[in-house]
Amino acid sequence: MNKATLSILGIVLMSSAAMLPAAAAPRHVAHFRGLVAERFGHRLDNGQGAAGSLRQHKAASKSASGTSPSDTQFTIIDAPDADPNLYGTRVFGINESGTISGQYVDANGRFRAFLRTEDNAYTPISVRKHDTFVGILNDKGDVYGSYYVDKKSGLEATWVRYANGKVKTIQPPDAVNGSFGQSVNNKSVVMGNYIDGNGAFHTFTYDKHGTLTELPDAPGAGSGEGQGSQGITINDAGEISGGYTDSNNVIHGFVRSSDGTYITFDVPGAGTGTLQGSDAVEMDGKGLVSGQYIDSNDVYHGFLCNISNCSDTFVSVDAPDAGPAPGQGTVAVEHHEAGWSVGEYIDSANMQHGFLRKNSGTIVEFDPPGVGGLGTYTVWSSNRDHQIAGTFQDENGIRHGFIRNP
Repeated sequence: MNKATLSILGIVLMSSAAMLPAAAAPRHVAHFRGLVAERFGHRLDNGQGAAGSLRQHKAASKSASGTSPSDTQFTIIDAPDADPNLYGTRVFGINESGTISGQYVDANGRFRAFLRTEDNAYTPISVRKHDTFVGILNDKGDVYGSYYVDKKSGLEATWVRYANGKVKTIQPPDAVNGSFGQSVNNKSVVMGNYIDGNGAFHTFTYDKHGTLTELPDAPGAGSGEGQGSQGITINDAGEISGGYTDSNNVIHGFVRSSDGTYITFDVPGAGTGTLQGSDAVEMDGKGLVSGQYIDSNDVYHGFLCNISNCSDTFVSVDAPDAGPAPGQGTVAVEHHEAGWSVGEYIDSANMQHGFLRKNSGTIVEFDPPGVGGLGTYTVWSSNRDHQIAGTFQDENGIRHGFIRNP
């Protein structure tokens, strides 16, 4: 497919002109942040390559400045082989052992994935010597991602690297326009999405025995370009949370049980216009769902709910300093334990910041030291020790990963 394909999440980080240049759009132009397109940093960087993205962010960095708290210890992550003047380092996941997953651009301008253990040992990952992008790892050390099968067209395929170092590449039979991983659980089941010949999205799983399964779509999913059903995460019970876009381009949340049954929902307050609605980012083993929704004014909000009543009762997650204008607001990306969630918010100056919501409901806003005009770029993951992993950009537009230690 030669033109941009719409996916469900991502526009929350694409709201400013600096984040989404008009030209050279990626294959997955996102609506909601994180669902599909922004699980990987190269899509957020607009698929332009490191140099073009850097020029764009250098221009943006003059517009605002971030602040950093003095009472929080941050560990800054820069991959040893990253070109320090071109792109930098992005961090996505952190597991229970403190190992993180990330990606960088090397001196030859190629994307590389990596794992970093708590003792600062790095393992680079390159799939077939192609541009290699990473996702979030599980607690065993399995990690997934995608790579460019054809960089010119932007066609991607999925890969998984198991804890023993073995790498498998994955491409569903009906992935005419490519695929990309979205999650891997602690049973080594990879869940991802693929794009058919019409540009519609569908979900697949791939287990450690090599069995690949293309899953039926959520009821009500559209079949046109940018529509369809998209999983975001899979838990250890095999339950998949995500969202689907209907034929009117309205987004709805779903959870798919391990037996294939779908529960679909719309949280109260979600808009019903084009590219508005709600989605489920994650569900734990007790049925607690975290996600986000876009209201009728195109403002973003996070939420927590129990899957048994998401359509009726939910807890709103709104950072105190989140902006109230279209394209601004709060995005709840991940939760850990009841009530704990992490993500980003966009303030009234279109600057991004990280946040964590404690079990008590208290929301703590933060930026790592050294942030530039875009602030805390992304916050993807946390663990039970309440370490938070993410990425920020400095005043020159170079990315750095970070761990926020409690």
